[in-house]
Amino acid sequence: MSRLLRAMLAAAVSATLLSSCTTLNANSLPQPGDNYRDGYDVIVEFSNVLNLPERAKVVMDGTPVGVVTKVNISSSAVDVTARIDRDVEVPSNVHAILQQATVLGDIYVALERPQETGQPAPALHPGARILVAQTTSPPQIEDTIANLANFVASGSIQRAQNAVVNINSVTPSAAGELNQIASRVATDLGDLSKNVDLVDLWLTGLSGAGNVMATRTTAFQFWFSDVGIRGFKRNILVANSMGRLLPSVGSVYSGGYWLVPMMTSVATATESIQHAKWSIEDELPKWRRLFTDYFMPQDKYPAINITSIVGPDGREMSGDTEQVLRMLGAIP
Repeated sequence: MSRLLRAMLAAAVSATLLSSCTTLNANSLPQPGDNYRDGYDVIVEFSNVLNLPERAKVVMDGTPVGVVTKVNISSSAVDVTARIDRDVEVPSNVHAILQQATVLGDIYVALERPQETGQPAPALHPGARILVAQTTSPPQIEDTIANLANFVASGSIQRAQNAVVNINSVTPSAAGELNQIASRVATDLGDLSKNVDLVDLWLTGLSGAGNVMATRTTAFQFWFSDVGIRGFKRNILVANSMGRLLPSVGSVYSGGYWLVPMMTSVATATESIQHAKWSIEDELPKWRRLFTDYFMPQDKYPAINITSIVGPDGREMSGDTEQVLRMLGAIP
């Protein structure tokens, strides 16, 4: 009976030892380094974490500040619990990224501070969450391999090889031609170095033009407004009409050689009129004197002074004139 009890006791002890060994793993063993037992927990949400190991380090500003203690899968994301050093304050607007120090290195959580544009964000309290909108997960291995396969299969490598071949084909193979090209380039660079002042002048002019354009911003805005575009359209229509009119005027000009004789005759007639004018100016005083000295006084004082009347036979007949005039009532 005692032998049976001893056998049963040995079986129970063996079962207990075996069950305890099944609960042991590498993560349950003590890890070297700081475990941040006196720190606080922060939950970081990722869309995926690939093969993020437990006890992965958490780095901020290039310095380890914590360690990953738990990874749980939720309905919408993967919750990564990180134990942060109690002396480290993590801002609430921090961005979490899964990174690798080397190609074959382990993945760790990197906390990146955003650029401060105003008041600093408050620090995360214990148990706070960094939402998935503030995290960046690494690309899936399948997606990376698929993109690499697309790159290789799309012929990009072949096109790059063809580009190198084309470059080699246009590059001169003879050393003399290459030396000539190098000498030309050196000459051009030397000329450029000697005329840097002209380049500076050109840049100054370009800067001045830019400043003028900046001061005329209102005018440019008006030009490209609806009213300005309508004005441009009307000016184009006017220019189109003038472009059709000017060639027709030019054809009349080029074919108007028949006007030369007419213009010569007009010039001759004008010269004759000029000489006639000179002649008229010479005769005009005589005509003026004739009218002013002879005709105009007669018109002003219409009278006739009779001093003598001689008959056909030579006899003076003016003696009876006074008597005749009295008879006519011309004189008293």
